[in-house]
Order: sequence, then C-alpha cells, then structure tokens
Amino acid sequence: MSRYKWVIVMVVVAMLAASLMMTIANRMESVPALASPNGLPVIVIDPGHGGLDGGAVGVDNIVEKNINLQISLMLRDIFTVNGFQVVMTRSEDISIHDESVKGTRKQKTSDLHNRLKLAGQYPNAILLSVHQNKFQDKRSNGTQVFFSPNNQNSERLAQILQADYIQTLQPENTRAHKVAGKNLFLMTEATCPAVLVECGFLSNSDDAYKLIDSEYQAQFAFTTFRGVMHFLELDQPVTTAVDLYQLSKWPVQRPFTRK
Repeated sequence: MSRYKWVIVMVVVAMLAASLMMTIANRMESVPALASPNGLPVIVIDPGHGGLDGGAVGVDNIVEKNINLQISLMLRDIFTVNGFQVVMTRSEDISIHDESVKGTRKQKTSDLHNRLKLAGQYPNAILLSVHQNKFQDKRSNGTQVFFSPNNQNSERLAQILQADYIQTLQPENTRAHKVAGKNLFLMTEATCPAVLVECGFLSNSDDAYKLIDSEYQAQFAFTTFRGVMHFLELDQPVTTAVDLYQLSKWPVQRPFTRK
C-alpha cells in the first residue's frame, strides 16, 4: 500500500475519534471491568516472535515474524488515532528476552515471560497477540482466534473477532474460535481479556500471498479494530468508519471485499 493511501485511511479514522469518545462516555457502565479513566482499555499488541525467532516459515520462505509486525503496526496506528493507549511488546524485529540470558531456548522463554510481564502492568488491558499458522496439509486455510481461559471476557472477544473476520474477509471460512491450549503460553497465563489471532496459514499459497499483501494486511488490521469496538459495544462509530474506509478507493478485489 502506498504511503498516501495509508495516510488517507488514518485521517478518515481520526475524524471518528471525537464521536467515539462521546459514545464511550455514554457506554462506560456496560463494560465496567475494562473502563479506564478516559473510558478506554489499554490495547497491548503482541507481534509474535521476532529477532532470531522467525516463527513459521511458509511457501517461498515467507517468514511469520515480519507479517506479525506489519499487521501489528497498522493496528497500533488505528487504535492510537482513536484515542487508545497502545502498548507494543515489540515494534521492530527483535526479541525482548533479558540480555543476561544465553541460549536460544532460554531466550525464547525469557522473551515470552517479558511479554506477559508487560501486559500484566496494565490491569485494564486487552491483549491482542498476532500470529500466523502452518500445517502439513497445505489445504488448511483461514483465520482462527484462540482465547485465554483465565478471563470470562476473552471468549466473547474471540467469538466476535472470529465472526467479523469471516463476515468481512473470509466468507468461506468455517473455523470457530477456540480455547487456547497449554502450548500457547501468553494465553494460558494472561489474566486480562486476551486472544491470539492466527491470521492464516503460511503453508497455504492463497493465505500466504494475501498475508504479505499490504492491502490485505490493512483490511485485516481494520477488521480487528472493528471487532474490538463491537466487543466494547461501540458499534455506531465503527459502522461509519467502515463506510468511509470503503470510500477510500483502495484497489481491493474479491474475495477480500465485504458483502
């Protein structure tokens, strides 16, 4: 995506910030567990992997960590311009392990613990962890959202996000949101509302090439933002935002367009 088009979208989203804040003020009682002094939760965005840990490697050596970061940075911009405090576990291609830790395995463990520690500093946080999937069967495709079992709001957030991804981007996706297994450390340990989004399968050519396309990345980021707004019961400003987003005249082609 050109810088010009991204600026257009950010300006459009910024126009909604004032009305968003007014709506939040009227809805604070509906989400008391998440409300901060300005009525907004802190959004902790976690681009999975980084540094020496590239994550999954898909078709044509497409590397997960880069896609995670690209989508996460777009998410950061959209949430920030709408008045949210955003915390990134990483904003560049690095691991955030303790410098004193040596050895790849120990560094990965330290990295995960530091991500969890960062999210835990904000009691009113929503944790969004961005990842990509991979499977031996190259036919496997589509987004799937995993949720933390430790907070009752996590499953509802995952359900809303999964439905929005299907409705907006992937009408043929039959996957359902799912509770995170023990192998997903952040999800099993986080106490705030937390979801891990597997955006697609890098082992599937169609998914992989969509996920490295900046147009699709922006749509995915915006759909995630909209899902969080639905979760917070702030639907009306987002509906308007989606309408304006469609009018930004991005060269979007099926199957990525909304029905």
